[in-house]
Amino acid sequence: MVTGGAARLDAAAAERRLRGSASNLRPITLAAGPDDFLRDRLVRAFREGGEAEGAEFQRLEGDELEPEALAGALASMSLFASSRRIWIREAAKLDKACEDVLFAWADGAAEGVRVLVTTARDPEELKSLQAIAARADVARCVARPGEAERWVARLFEEAGLVAPPGASDAVAHAAESLLAASREVEKLRLFADQAGKLPPAAAGALRGARTSASLDRWADAVLAGDLAASRREAAALDAEGAAGTNALWAVAERALAALEPQAFAWRGGPRSGPRLTVPAARAALDAVYAADRALKRGEIRDAEIRDVIEQRLRGTRGA
Repeated sequence: MVTGGAARLDAAAAERRLRGSASNLRPITLAAGPDDFLRDRLVRAFREGGEAEGAEFQRLEGDELEPEALAGALASMSLFASSRRIWIREAAKLDKACEDVLFAWADGAAEGVRVLVTTARDPEELKSLQAIAARADVARCVARPGEAERWVARLFEEAGLVAPPGASDAVAHAAESLLAASREVEKLRLFADQAGKLPPAAAGALRGARTSASLDRWADAVLAGDLAASRREAAALDAEGAAGTNALWAVAERALAALEPQAFAWRGGPRSGPRLTVPAARAALDAVYAADRALKRGEIRDAEIRDVIEQRLRGTRGA
């Protein structure tokens, strides 16, 4: 177990530590700050580090957590793994009783379990977060000036992209956040050859290069299983600020028209897109309902609706 005072880490250093051995982690690591991209990377690193060690992974929701459930999770050992890693999402919503359970555990032996606590809030905003920070290594999830360029360059490297000089800086300056920049890099991967080299035409796919976006084209592409086309259209919709909630009806309308063609004939129905079989239409509606439920429960953001629908439909195709 790591001993000594708690550390204050930048996101890159925290990511390396979380991906490593649990023996190098304090009982609690707090990832705090408004940058969704950085928090998501730290959660992924924490999970991957556990997988490398054969640890069991568990996600707990801060706003739904009961003290008895938290105490049980911290105390119980897995029958199938030698250690456990627990992610508590949105620590700012933990109640006082859960905080007491967490602190008592952290101040005790805290053997066999490591906890990552995340929040979009700054620790200085709440006394409860300050109390967690006093017992934890703290990773600040805020991109400071100059960090965006380094992160985007790293994204290019991780994606195996060979881009012209200055391309990563251009993406970093054009995107309003690291999350948006990561989507730009993901978009560019669709244009790379097998060696990762990007052709000059790839610049046309970057944010702002499209003159218009179409929710109909996106819905047609995602229902046809055309991943490249759906991602390009989704990026164009993001660039124009098109709300993700409109995607729910775009897909549902096509599915309902396939299931109930007579009921939709009077309103014309969607005129474009692939012909949907009954199973495909039902799968599309299931994806819409799943995204809608997740949005209402606060599990996803508006901007993630299209991603959830695409992932669910890819799963039904066995992709």
